[in-house]
Amino acid sequence: MNPLIFSINAVFPLILVAAFGFYARRNNTLTDDFLKVGNKFCYKYGFFFMMFTTIYDIESFNEINWYVILFAVIGVLLLFFIGLIYIIFFVKDPRQKGVIHQAFYRSNFAIIGMPLAMNIFGDAGLEAAAMISAFTVPLFNVLAVISLSLFVENKQEKPFAFVAKEIVKNPLIQGVVTGLICLAIRPFCNGWRLSTSSFAFLYKAATALGDITPWLCILILGGNFKISDIKNYLKPICVCVPVRLILAPTLGMGLAIFLPKILGIPSFSGAEYTALFSLFAASEAVATVSMADQMNGDAELAGQVVVWTTLLSSLTLFLWVALFRGIGIFM
Repeated sequence: MNPLIFSINAVFPLILVAAFGFYARRNNTLTDDFLKVGNKFCYKYGFFFMMFTTIYDIESFNEINWYVILFAVIGVLLLFFIGLIYIIFFVKDPRQKGVIHQAFYRSNFAIIGMPLAMNIFGDAGLEAAAMISAFTVPLFNVLAVISLSLFVENKQEKPFAFVAKEIVKNPLIQGVVTGLICLAIRPFCNGWRLSTSSFAFLYKAATALGDITPWLCILILGGNFKISDIKNYLKPICVCVPVRLILAPTLGMGLAIFLPKILGIPSFSGAEYTALFSLFAASEAVATVSMADQMNGDAELAGQVVVWTTLLSSLTLFLWVALFRGIGIFM
């Protein structure tokens, strides 16, 4: 398939669903109450079922490529330290430092990245993304606390206790852990699977709830989309947007493509490259806004960064996917 056509089919469904959410909100078909409740549903229940069923469908631990997870973690940490050097020397406002820092390493992996991985490479892409998320989502939260605590006195008396609690309560993490537990005990149960048992109806219901989650998230993201005056934040936005949408995927995918060859380990599969790309190339994480507000960061700047990276990622994701398809990475 032509790389441009492939990219259109991979990226445009996400754009169109988000655009429909934006349109439906503007004509009051989607109300504020629906967006609020829908967002809560996705977070509390949808993510759990999506992650659980994705991990549960893996045949065994032998299918998990731990190198992919290692590269994801290394890439995030490298971006963290590059961003730390930048904000120490070039950002003066203490409340903006932590927000700008997060643009280097923290992506909207759950809401944008995982649906993108699924769209590009189907269930295999989603499985790889789910395994990566089990390690990167907690890492994002811990690093965000460091970013927001280094330069300002924050509202949380015990920020790491706060983030530890949030990680344990995170339904995405709970879904992954539950799936991994089921995967671990399967050999001791003669390979018993819920999906082929007399209780298959439970698996089908869980799968249905998981399947609707990414698209409902995209719809709600579009419905919540608001553009406001950026003149007070023009300079930091002009830093954060190219960092998140160009620097992060360039560095992350560069490591993933070339470092295995240097180290003499097997190259990643198309699905694994897709998951890594979705991690590094997605827009700024929505959670940065609430976290900045809770920890005395510049929440308004965080909101602006989320809006503009989300908007412009529709172009950059399209171009990145076309490029990687054209050079044979997404095969």
